[in-house]
Amino acid sequence: MKLDIHYRMHFRYSDPVTEAQNEVRVRPRDDDCQRVVSYRLASQPAAAVLQAVDYWGTVVEHLGVRTPHTEMELRAEASVETSPRPAPDGDADRSAVREPSFRDAYFEMLAASPHVRWSEGDAVARKARAAVDGADTFAMMVAAVIEDVRATLRYEPGSTEIGVSLAEILEGRAGVCQDYAHLAIGMMRSIGIPARYVSGYLFAADETALPEEAASPDDAPEAVSVQTHAWLEAAVPGWGWWALDPTNGGTVGERHVVIGCGRDYGDVPPVRGAFMGSGTADVDAEVVIGKRRSRDAFVYAPRRPADPAAGVVPQDAFWGQQQQQQQ
Repeated sequence: MKLDIHYRMHFRYSDPVTEAQNEVRVRPRDDDCQRVVSYRLASQPAAAVLQAVDYWGTVVEHLGVRTPHTEMELRAEASVETSPRPAPDGDADRSAVREPSFRDAYFEMLAASPHVRWSEGDAVARKARAAVDGADTFAMMVAAVIEDVRATLRYEPGSTEIGVSLAEILEGRAGVCQDYAHLAIGMMRSIGIPARYVSGYLFAADETALPEEAASPDDAPEAVSVQTHAWLEAAVPGWGWWALDPTNGGTVGERHVVIGCGRDYGDVPPVRGAFMGSGTADVDAEVVIGKRRSRDAFVYAPRRPADPAAGVVPQDAFWGQQQQQQQ
């Protein structure tokens, strides 16, 4: 599928800031099932962009604004070509997850991480064991966890915040895509299935369901307004990473665009940064994704220009944090 992606993030500050530093992870990844045709990131106020690749293989862009401002906007445009992602061509016995060589190869994705914590015998571990009881094969175990998470949680934007624990997700029984992914990852790791968090975009008007009529690229809408999306990949013994979307239970394929992966959300936030100022930051973000059209010249057009007469930050200024939450 050929897709255009337009990402916009807009910061507004209650008081002028003199400096803002950000690291951005919104560039789609190049891999065997996805090719980036073009990409560009720009900011207002304008800033130089330094690009690097982090430990997990995700492209990270660093940019800083060091002039007084009351607003800042980031815009990224990408064109990608995606193809179907493969599913395992065989099925291993569930005992394969206990093989020392398998556990050693994926040890980082078996351990607890900042957003995916559990302990032996807690609610997450008990829930995982109950879900896979009676599953004879690896694929049946994975499918059972995904089904259990979907039966447990209801999709409710605004019901959770960054940093919510798995126990709190279970107690509230509601969340967004990152919560579905975190809970499924925690359950899988607790029973020996290596799993990693994937950040990206989903070309669908409703991320909780992929209707049959939209499964074909020809039937997809021209464009939809969405937020960044999250799903997971489970390591299959003797095969590799298997992509699954617990938010909708659908196949991860041409409509999913990968940005990057890591242990949990903390390794692949779309934007993380800090600003120098005495006030607070308000942020909103939007992704418009649609079928490829002819490429126009990149034109930067912020919704509201930053105030040129921003003034000077008071002497008691401090570094504040700014970050986007996956929706």
